[in-house]
Amino acid sequence: MFKFSIAITVCVFSGAALFAEARANLFFIKRNKNRNEVHYAIRYDEKTCKPVDDESLYGYWQMLEKGPNVFEPIGRLERMAYGIKSQEISGNDLIVQLKAFPDRAIRITFTAAGRCKIVPLIAINGQDTILKSISVFAEEGIIKPTVKYVDISGSRGGAVVTERINR
Repeated sequence: MFKFSIAITVCVFSGAALFAEARANLFFIKRNKNRNEVHYAIRYDEKTCKPVDDESLYGYWQMLEKGPNVFEPIGRLERMAYGIKSQEISGNDLIVQLKAFPDRAIRITFTAAGRCKIVPLIAINGQDTILKSISVFAEEGIIKPTVKYVDISGSRGGAVVTERINR
């Protein structure tokens, strides 16, 4: 049986304004099937340090198999696995649920203390933790992969925190 894993890794940025609004890359899903990655970025207003709307988070492919600077949109069928299930603004936060990991919401916080700081948080072992990665381990199936377990990793108070979820 072919085994593959998916990992979501988070990078916290203060975005550079390449478009009308600022954008910050937050995390990506990595699979061992190949080197391509699904990246998730957020559009936000630099002046107010808030998401531009309740659909500010979006995903795209970084096609590393083709080269380091090759990007493609997530296809319609691929959105069933890698799309965003829901996102809504709640106060100063954006609450997101990914289709790849719908069991736990990701709360993206926006703090304007000097520069805008954007941090994705997820519950690990029942406590809010800065999300670093989500690794999904699955076996390839005839129709679709079968998830065996999910490892969530992050940091809280400078310490690494992990949790395994068996499926």
